[in-house]
Amino acid sequence: MLKQRIITALVLGPLVIASVFFLPSSGFAAFLIGVLTIAGWEWANLAGYSGLQRHLYAAGIALLLLAVSYLPALWVLIPGVLWWLVAFVLVLSYPATARYWSARWILSLLGPMILLPGYVGLLQLKLLADSNFLITLLFFLIWGADIGAYFAGRQWGNSKLAPAVSPGKSWAGFYGGLATATLITICACLWLGKPQLFSLEGLWFVLGCLLVTVVSVLGDLVESMFKRQRGIKDASQLLPGHGGVLDRIDSLLAAGPLFALLILLSGWH
Repeated sequence: MLKQRIITALVLGPLVIASVFFLPSSGFAAFLIGVLTIAGWEWANLAGYSGLQRHLYAAGIALLLLAVSYLPALWVLIPGVLWWLVAFVLVLSYPATARYWSARWILSLLGPMILLPGYVGLLQLKLLADSNFLITLLFFLIWGADIGAYFAGRQWGNSKLAPAVSPGKSWAGFYGGLATATLITICACLWLGKPQLFSLEGLWFVLGCLLVTVVSVLGDLVESMFKRQRGIKDASQLLPGHGGVLDRIDSLLAAGPLFALLILLSGWH
């Protein structure tokens, strides 16, 4: 299993980074739509669809992704961020409140609420002058927090973060992830030369990146909650050793909209 995970990561990692650095915005949008359509196909399974219905749901997600490309970004990002506030409450109250959202029609509506803002957030970041830096920073925050959480959790992870949803996550891992993300943010600012760390703008940027990291953890917990309710371990088996596409991008789908919204509202230049 570990060998499969490493091989898959070595293939997917460069592909993702290359899409950020070398694709124009239109090509990047097409790449995202392709990835998120697959994620929509996996979400259809979480919602209880199979066979032709599952494929039709994925096709519907693809059409919605195309449609939101023409909407003002804030119309999608703000509702998307608000959804993750609701999702936070759902994780805290699981499984007591599962009966309120476990119906197929509700899960069908939640798919676009999760996938569309993630797409718009990444696309908006791609349109900025510092797009390579910002998107790579977002990836590193998520990956770094995941790595920091893994090692801190193994060393000190006795107190569980959300045992009803994801028994493997601990508070020690959570804090280890935040510490790693803080270090990554500081190094990124020093490397780019902005924002100045010892300024009010720099302080807000670091705090914003920490908030984004917290939300990325929430994204992982939320997908774990939906998978637990469905009674499955992975969204699919498309990625050897990693499960499905959703299993790899759940944190990004949560963190991306918030990161993009903070960058846009800050007037990044």
